[in-house]
Order: sequence, then C-alpha cells, then structure tokens
Amino acid sequence: MGMRRKPDFVSDMTGVDASLFGAFLLDLYRLARVDPLADFQRQVLDRLREALPFTGAWWGMTRMDRELHSSFPYRMPAGYADYWYRIREHDPLADCVLAEPGVTVHLSHEQMSTDAVFGRFCAAYGTRQTLCTLLKNPTLNLATFLSLYRNSDVPRFTAAERLFKQLVMPHLWAAWTSNWLAQLASVEAHGLAGRTALAVADQKGLLHAAEPRFTELIQLEWPEWQGPELPAELLESLRNGLPVDGRHGIMRVRPVSGLCLVEARERSPLDRLTPRELSIAQRFGSGKSYKEIAAALPVSPATVRAHLRAIYSKLEISDKTELASLLSQHSEPRRGPAIN
Repeated sequence: MGMRRKPDFVSDMTGVDASLFGAFLLDLYRLARVDPLADFQRQVLDRLREALPFTGAWWGMTRMDRELHSSFPYRMPAGYADYWYRIREHDPLADCVLAEPGVTVHLSHEQMSTDAVFGRFCAAYGTRQTLCTLLKNPTLNLATFLSLYRNSDVPRFTAAERLFKQLVMPHLWAAWTSNWLAQLASVEAHGLAGRTALAVADQKGLLHAAEPRFTELIQLEWPEWQGPELPAELLESLRNGLPVDGRHGIMRVRPVSGLCLVEARERSPLDRLTPRELSIAQRFGSGKSYKEIAAALPVSPATVRAHLRAIYSKLEISDKTELASLLSQHSEPRRGPAIN
C-alpha cells in the first residue's frame, strides 16, 4: 500500500507571516490571563478575525461520536448548533477532520454539498466555504474543534491561511484551557495546597480541561475511569457539596461561574486531624506558644497541650521540628498549572 500523501500546504511554511502569527499569539495568551470566562472565546475570535478574515465561526468540544459537550457559535444565526446536531451524521466536514485530527481542512460549498442534507444546511446559513480543525485529547476522551466560515466563494481561503489556522489551533486550545483554570482558581483563591490538582467540568459533570496530575489521582482512585464524565461519586459531590473521602485522595466539585472547579488532592497525614487539631498544629508549627494559641482559640493552655499530645500521636511524630516539617511538606503554595 502506498504512503498517504499529506496535504500540500503542510510543507509550505513560507506563506505564513511570522510577525502576524507572533502578534496574534502574544494577544492570545494575554487574553487567557485577563479575560473573564464569559468573554474569552468571543475576544479571541474577534482578534483572529483581524489576522484571518472570516464571516462566522463555531468553536466547541465534542466526543469522537459527534456528541457535543461545548458549543460557541460566533456571528452565526440562532439555532445553528441545534440544526447541525440534528443532521450531524451527514456532515462531510466532520468526516474529514475526524479522520485526520490536527489537519486543517478546507471545503468549498460544492464539497460540503456532496451530501444533500448537509448542502441544505449550508444553504440555510449561507456557508460557501469552511476551514475546520479538530484536535484530540485522548486523556480526556474529547476533542476541540474550530470552524471558520466565509459566506462567499471569494476570496478563497488560501494555503497560507489554512496553515496559519493549523499552527494557531494548538495554541487556541492551550490558551482556552489555561483561561478556564486561571479564572476558576482565582475565584476559588483559598490557599490550595501544592498537592492539589485541578480540572474544569460543566454542570453535567463532563470534563473540559485537567491538569495531568488530576487524571493520575482520579485513575488511582477509580482504575477503570477513562472520562470524559466524572466518576459517579464526584457527580454526587456536585449535587450535595460534600467532598469525596476516597481511599487514595480527597476530591470535591465546586460550582463556579457556570462551570465547576474539580479539586483532587492526595491523602496527607494531616487528614487524620480534626479541624481544631489542625488549627492548633498550624499555629504551634509556626512558632506560637501554648499561651498565644490558647488566647486565640480561646481555650486553656492545658487544653492546647492535650491537643498537641493527640496530634503527635496521630501523626506519629515526637517534636515540634517534625511537625513544622510535615506542615511545610503538605501546605506549600500552588504553582502555575500545566494543562492537558
């Protein structure tokens, strides 16, 4: 069998304006840092439209079976996504990008109309040509896609524009997921421990982004889990607001800004302590005296000493130095997340 020939534009790197590409990436990652969740996709597509003109766009998340998990139509008439969902099995564009993830596909109106049902769909919305790219995330069993539309046959999307979009697409995904976690984590700024990993899910419990350590912790607790749905126990946490006290870790789902922040943390020896014991341990480990702790709580110094004896027993340590070391190991500040 002969080797399949890659699209010609993949090897033609000279057509991309490096300064235009670089300027777009700088703006993209700036928007990821500062834009609210509700504005990010619109702002990014506004900026992309300056670099690569198009009439409308559709950006979202899907499973490989074309089940939509996220949908953001941009400058598209109402009902676009619902109409597509009803006729999704007729979409030749989806056939192309699902067959070649990572490759930007350009289809004309004639090519999209090879299926009569999809041809009528395109005619209803005036779509004459499309650039589409789909990227797979096998860890979460999801893919992100972005389609750019022109409602005229001219100007035709060029090879350089196809390549520009193909090069931009991984950055769009990285910036989008970074925006999710950065914005949600800032809302939940409550001193999360360094051993905590984060993920973002929707209100149905479908994952959209996760730190690599998050999937490791979930699979440690539920070895058969593959995603993208959260395990049933975490869905229950979303409903009742209570943490999941697992064998290997402690996990919780918190609704934030229309999405959900999912926290997964490895078990720590400090989990053996009651909230009062943990408060006393933190104060004592930071250098506070019995009397200072007693006045702050308030309890008697004798009660503080009794709690410390229980703390040492539960943590299997014998002095303040060991306590301070243990607190330091399990309460380090969070570092910036690496995103899948």
